[in-house]
Amino acid sequence: MKKLLLIYNPVSGMTKTRLSLQKAVEFYDSQDYLVTVCLVKRLEDFDKEIDFKSFDLIVCSGGDGTLNITVSFLLRKNLPAQIAYIPSGSTNDFAYSLGLSGDIDALLQNTVSGEPRWIDVGRFNASRYFLYVAAFGIFTKVSYTTSQKVKNLLGHAAYILEGIKSIADLKSYHMTAQLEGEEVEGDYILGMVTNSLSIGGFKNILPSDTALDDGLFEIVLVKMPKSLVALNEIVLSLLSDKPEDNQHIFYRKASGVILRSEEKISWALDGEFGGEEDVVRIENRRKLLSIVC
Repeated sequence: MKKLLLIYNPVSGMTKTRLSLQKAVEFYDSQDYLVTVCLVKRLEDFDKEIDFKSFDLIVCSGGDGTLNITVSFLLRKNLPAQIAYIPSGSTNDFAYSLGLSGDIDALLQNTVSGEPRWIDVGRFNASRYFLYVAAFGIFTKVSYTTSQKVKNLLGHAAYILEGIKSIADLKSYHMTAQLEGEEVEGDYILGMVTNSLSIGGFKNILPSDTALDDGLFEIVLVKMPKSLVALNEIVLSLLSDKPEDNQHIFYRKASGVILRSEEKISWALDGEFGGEEDVVRIENRRKLLSIVC
């Protein structure tokens, strides 16, 4: 029999989208796979005794955060950078960009019959990785401070409800950004280095020519608004998928960026806490990961 490693987050996602272990094992058994299950909630949960190279197929089942820690673990250990993905989180931003169906039966079938697709991966300060977004500022803390129970109940609406609480306390960060011969400086309430068509459950928040394998990131820096009118213009611009058309938003495509701030800033990587940094170097590692789509 072929060998399959199922990396499974037992708490991510709403009940209706979560993959049951029994269903998965029964399906893979019918496809002549012998299944080994690895339960993972965080990077430290990976069983170091598992011989990852011995498996014919590695499948990750969970949300964007589970996918992030799976890919990060494989890349750090120089292990096979090809996986299949069953999205079962509360938002599943990256699954939307990949065009993966929300139907569990279709997703299971896709893992064994889909076509591998090479995609870009972001490297964050040389030691961490992200698949679709590295971000700081307003709303970004919501992804890792909102309880899993609330996420499971409300889905991506949880991000909005929790984020709205912080609008009255808008905080800006003074920062310089260097990217491919250009340098900008300003006070920003939100920054994103992204490679996705969906962020926080908002679909097509970036231009439609966003690609997952072109070696470029979309870099968005939102300036501190001086009035509620300006803040409203920013929100409407982001939701209209044309951030480059707004005077309050700095938008570029680039293969990398260096960001320096006057204070340490909390970062989120694919919705997970990425640490506090005052200097961040991000580079696009083009087509570093193969994922079955």
